[in-house]
Amino acid sequence: MTYTVRAVRLFAAVAMVAGVAGCARSVDGSPETGAVAGPATTSATTSAVTTAPKTTTTRSTTGTTTASAPPSTTKTTTSTPTPADPQAFAGAAAGSYYFTTPSTKFHCAILTGGDLPTAGCHGPMPASAPKVPGAGASGTAVTPNAIEVTGGRPGQFASAGDPRFYPLDGSAAPALSYGRALQVNDLTCLVDEAAGVTCRSDAGHGFTLSDSAFRVW
Repeated sequence: MTYTVRAVRLFAAVAMVAGVAGCARSVDGSPETGAVAGPATTSATTSAVTTAPKTTTTRSTTGTTTASAPPSTTKTTTSTPTPADPQAFAGAAAGSYYFTTPSTKFHCAILTGGDLPTAGCHGPMPASAPKVPGAGASGTAVTPNAIEVTGGRPGQFASAGDPRFYPLDGSAAPALSYGRALQVNDLTCLVDEAAGVTCRSDAGHGFTLSDSAFRVW
């Protein structure tokens, strides 16, 4: 009886030890082989992003480029005419000075011997010249054959019965060169190749005449 009790107690003790060991092997959830699971390993995948260098493409447009030139400054130089010697143009009558333009289209004079010193010309008048009272027939408008200025009066077209701006003796008058000014008292005449002949008074009156245009003031 005693032997039997001891055998039972021994069997019970062995069974208890085996049960405790089985419980210890299953706590961390590892397989029953007894391998101990290590710390969880997290595999992190790092994606490397490579940024390609930024390329700037400049497109060249071929075409016609018009460059604006800087504003040009036109310098106008006004040259003073060279004085002409009045005695080189003196006529037979006292106080008379005659000349022609270099083209000989116009025959002109500065006449200072009378009460009204006058400068004037004969020649082909422009078609735009106004008609004037005819010499000896003031009631009839005619094409002018002369233009003149006196000291105190504005320049004007006229119809002259006598060609008063030609030398009285019929001689040929010398030409007044371009860029030369013939001045007698308060009257001055000069010839420009483009504009024509100009005569003016110191009082501020005068005319400019060519065969295609005119101006009086």
